[in-house]
Amino acid sequence: MNRQALELSTDYTAPRDAVEQQLAELWSARLEVEPIGVHDDFFELGGDSLLAAELQLAIDRMFGVEVPTWTLFLSPTVAELAATIVAELASA
Repeated sequence: MNRQALELSTDYTAPRDAVEQQLAELWSARLEVEPIGVHDDFFELGGDSLLAAELQLAIDRMFGVEVPTWTLFLSPTVAELAATIVAELASA
């Protein structure tokens, strides 16, 4: 589905680095929406708790860091989640 078909509260902003790009691709594959902007809300795009858990596993495998599932609920955008992943990678 094209993101323009959804009534999102944010304008599209393209991923700005590799982590944001990889997350946007993960979200797009699971939510079947494209393109995914870095300020788009996971839940506005159709995400739910089951998809959040699935996404968490994919993030753990892709980045090698364990991001708690609740992180997506508190940081539901690619930009916020990417910042959390980068911080986790830096502290590992």
